[in-house]
Amino acid sequence: MKSTLVRNKFSWATLTVLVGLFLISPHSSTANLPLERTALPLPQPDQAKISNNASQNVQDVTEFSEAEWQEHTIKIPKNGSLGTALASINVSAGTTHKITQLKDSRLLTDLRVGDTLTIWVDKYANLQKILYPKSKTLRYELQKQGDSFEIRTIEEQVEVRTEVATGTITDSFYMDGKRAGLSAKTIMNLADVYTWDIDFIRELRQGDTFKVIYETHYLNNEYIGDGEIIAAQVTTNNQREIHNAFRLKDGDKTIGYYDEKGKNLKKAFLRNPVDYVRITSTFKPKRFHPVLKKWRAHRGVDYGGPIGTPIHVTGNGKIVFRGWGRGYGNYIKVQHAGKYMTVYGHMSRFGKYKKGDWVKQGDTIGYIGMTGLATGPHLHYEFRINGVHKDPLKMKFPSANPVAKKYQTGFKQQSQLMLSQLERYSPDLQMASFE
Repeated sequence: MKSTLVRNKFSWATLTVLVGLFLISPHSSTANLPLERTALPLPQPDQAKISNNASQNVQDVTEFSEAEWQEHTIKIPKNGSLGTALASINVSAGTTHKITQLKDSRLLTDLRVGDTLTIWVDKYANLQKILYPKSKTLRYELQKQGDSFEIRTIEEQVEVRTEVATGTITDSFYMDGKRAGLSAKTIMNLADVYTWDIDFIRELRQGDTFKVIYETHYLNNEYIGDGEIIAAQVTTNNQREIHNAFRLKDGDKTIGYYDEKGKNLKKAFLRNPVDYVRITSTFKPKRFHPVLKKWRAHRGVDYGGPIGTPIHVTGNGKIVFRGWGRGYGNYIKVQHAGKYMTVYGHMSRFGKYKKGDWVKQGDTIGYIGMTGLATGPHLHYEFRINGVHKDPLKMKFPSANPVAKKYQTGFKQQSQLMLSQLERYSPDLQMASFE
């Protein structure tokens, strides 16, 4: 096509010159005649063919350029960022700024130590593409689009399977859970589901049982981890007490866990303000004080643990005091729902919350220490109702809201189905797929 265009161009150019010479020649017999303009129709080139060729040429150039891209793999170090990663391969700060102005820029800028980026640039260090694998099932991809960039979210299709694990307590809940085939994640999730009702360290006895129906995730038929707990049953007090738990969902959102009657397993207060530490002193009307060396009431519970162990507020409320007390050392008072108050003493240091701040159940408000009248690191925890001290370990805490009316019919059907499935399995079954 190209050679055809050249021949046409040459022929018409030659003809134009010859005609011009003929018209202006002084020897021509028509030199004195009036000059007339003649419109000569030129042949039109095939625009479709030119367009197709042009597209093919651009495509060839693009493919050739991409083949010359330089690929870099960069691991984010401590105090690293997207900007430092790009700068290390000579990508301009202006390019980084362009990315930060994108609507979804946080998908690429919220990086953690150890994250790995694959970055492609051309021979002039112009950024072309970034690939950020967030997890096995999720990755973010940035590509150049003209003078700007576009970020895409790519999610892999995960297969969700349902399995059942059962076991009998012979050693500890954690070890027996592992023997039953449960992952550490699901063991911790189960403890969280029952955190308001069961103390898995002190309440379980040999012979008590557990059954769990839970989700497992697979990618390309390969196990990649556990999902949520669907239903569970745990016995305590030598199997005399049965605790059932059933998940309630609304679409993709998990609302909470409830028993078969629709009662919320979540309580207004956590049973313990710290995780996995020992009780060194219980609530006693009269106790010999190890520092004062005299008998006096011990109106709380002491939790021994390493200095720096996080302390969690046991219920939603407002911090009404944060400071120093002669006996308490660094301590905090939290007012809950009018008549309830909790006190946390002997802290090594406070958390980020100040006096007057509202805190939510589970927030870290401080850390175990031994300030004030203390012979060793521990938390002194008090629970008061209308100013009267109560034993936190014997309290029957009020529950959170039950299953909402709009969910009751569906929840009843689902919980009965799950309960029948739980009853099918013996504690000695260990682990099985749920059909």
